[in-house]
Amino acid sequence: MCPGRWILAFAILSSVLPPSFAQTSDWAALNQLLPGQKVKIETADGQSHVGKVQSVSDDAVRIGKNQQIQKQDIQHIRLWSPGHHGRNTLIGLGIGAGFGVAVGTGCGGSNSFVSRGECMAVGAPLFGGLGAALGALFPSHGGWREVYRSQ
Repeated sequence: MCPGRWILAFAILSSVLPPSFAQTSDWAALNQLLPGQKVKIETADGQSHVGKVQSVSDDAVRIGKNQQIQKQDIQHIRLWSPGHHGRNTLIGLGIGAGFGVAVGTGCGGSNSFVSRGECMAVGAPLFGGLGAALGALFPSHGGWREVYRSQ
């Protein structure tokens, strides 16, 4: 693969990946949280609060239905990261369809009762569907990621 293709592949991958949250004790990093993102906040007294972010201020986080938790009470904040089943399904679909087209170009021809175009028209959706099914079944790693830890 030529260097230009590697650069293009890297640019595409980096543009579709979500912003990264490093584990930090810097409160300002929480400004990257978007309203509606699901978080779990563990307080110093051992309680755990789960809800969707409404807002982040300099001294508190507001989640759920106007539940405000003060900065000095927060021990950890974890962000929910859903799995990637949809992405894996689309990748499987693309790989399978490409394989189906490749197989289709190898079959058929002038001495056959089926043309190459017909082989590709059958192979792409057939293998694309199989690839999509395998992609959906591929393990997806979702879960809680720590984005803030008090000092």
